Amino acid sequence: MMQVRIDRVGDSQTPVVAIEQATANPEHWRSTALSLDWAQRGDYYPGPRAPAPRDYLADLTAPLRQALGKVFGWRSQVEVLRCFFSLSTTHAHDLNLAQRVPHVDSYDPNQIAFVHYLCDPSFGGTAFYRQRSTRFERIDERNCRAFEAALDADFRRLGEPESAYVDAQSPFFEQLHVCPAAHNRIVIFPGNLLHCADLAGVRLNPNPALGRLTVAGFLRPGS
Repeated sequence: MMQVRIDRVGDSQTPVVAIEQATANPEHWRSTALSLDWAQRGDYYPGPRAPAPRDYLADLTAPLRQALGKVFGWRSQVEVLRCFFSLSTTHAHDLNLAQRVPHVDSYDPNQIAFVHYLCDPSFGGTAFYRQRSTRFERIDERNCRAFEAALDADFRRLGEPESAYVDAQSPFFEQLHVCPAAHNRIVIFPGNLLHCADLAGVRLNPNPALGRLTVAGFLRPGS
């Protein structure tokens, strides 16, 4: 039976949903990952990714429908924007600047992100943040320029962050909440909530059978 937890994060009280035992056969998807077309895709994710097979999302229909309907009030069809199996492999010393700070997936307040953990708790979960200088927690078209200007000003004042994964000690961002990794747990949240994989101090492994294997999906209400 699925167990659902809802945490209300920050001043905005943004819902972050964690669902246990998200799929009936998580080992099937971990085995599937071994034969996928892995490649570096984009400049932001710290490791290779592979498009999820079509039947993957069908396996997540029940937990996604439950969260999107009851928590986020979705009643329409769901549009899947992107869905990737993801493997965190980049060493902290090799991170680019964008990978050293929390990010948002979209400025669209209606877009939802999810992370499905197919790894054990030692590989770190997902952390959520507030920008210290502005107290912004969610970034959209209205505040994105102020967010970026404040971050540039912080970098000029304090220097750019060292080449490391962001954690609760960041002088630029306050850590609000961490959803730990757990095998077959899925975490669901608005994609414009500042977040980052919680990888500080984690030993990463490039083997999908042994490393920090997750699936990241990005959804919005259909028309």
